[in-house]
Amino acid sequence: MFDVTWVEIAGHKITINALGYFLWCVWVGWIFSTVGAFGGIMAGLGHISIFGLGQWAKQLKGVKVNIGSYTDAGKYLTDSIRLGNSGLTWFNAVSSTINWYTQKRLVWPAGLFLGIGAVLGAQAGVWLTGGKLGISVYKGVFGLGTYLIAAYMFYQLTPRAKASKAKGREAAKRFAQKVKELKEAGRLHELEGIKNLKVGTYTEFEFFGEQFKIGNYIPFIVGFLIGFMSAVLGIGGGFLFVPFLTSLGLPMYIVPGASTLAVFFTQTSTILGWLARGVEFPLVPILIGWAGIFIGSYIGPRTQKYLPMDFMYGLFGVLATYVGTRYFLSGFFGIKLPP
Repeated sequence: MFDVTWVEIAGHKITINALGYFLWCVWVGWIFSTVGAFGGIMAGLGHISIFGLGQWAKQLKGVKVNIGSYTDAGKYLTDSIRLGNSGLTWFNAVSSTINWYTQKRLVWPAGLFLGIGAVLGAQAGVWLTGGKLGISVYKGVFGLGTYLIAAYMFYQLTPRAKASKAKGREAAKRFAQKVKELKEAGRLHELEGIKNLKVGTYTEFEFFGEQFKIGNYIPFIVGFLIGFMSAVLGIGGGFLFVPFLTSLGLPMYIVPGASTLAVFFTQTSTILGWLARGVEFPLVPILIGWAGIFIGSYIGPRTQKYLPMDFMYGLFGVLATYVGTRYFLSGFFGIKLPP
């Protein structure tokens, strides 16, 4: 009931449940807009396992087709999953970036320079790996990539990480205190964000009493590498954009905005690459997913200000560890964990 077609291939009509997909995408939108990462990983979890596309790709492995540059139905469906992940993450990035801008917490130059590099890297990832990954290898690589974000999240809870980002954490404490004061006074609409933004060879700005200065050439180089990996894994790249941005000392309360802007560029490039290779865009299911993401990404920036930074790091670290373990074991060793 309420099923919609993802793709028709090799005599099979592959469908997913529309209502379940909508609700899942609300979660995807919330988690990505809250932390600026993990949305593509959650989209991949949904497509591969929750809605069964991974099982279909395994079942169709070796079945002959003639679609664009594809001759193997299983590999085509694997790349269709990657395209679907990118489709959800693209819209998530658009809506989340707009929301972070209205919240006055978007460091757009950092996101822009990361994104420009990521566009080139994403194209390299699509054309070098498209049609070459079976679903089992993709699952294993997906799991390994997810471990990176888990390690990063848990590292942020250590004294060493906190000491290295003291300025950002001080600004974050002032921000959280201001949110509490204005909320109690019923004047939350007066909350200020980034001030005195200047762009040149460096990007400079002020956030709650702290001055920040970021070079613009390093984000371009890092963006290229992240864009390549994002296209290979079929995710947005926020799980690497966020660690990079926080490594610059930026507080978590402004990092997601720049990350989502960079993801927009990455996913635009990735989607165009998959379409050029002949992968069909699953329009109806993705439109349903976009509706869920719109709701989730609207809620995320508005709830994030109430969540302690350590809580967010711990929560997403646990989730990433589970997802990474699940796909690493399934892809490389055939060991399945629920769900």
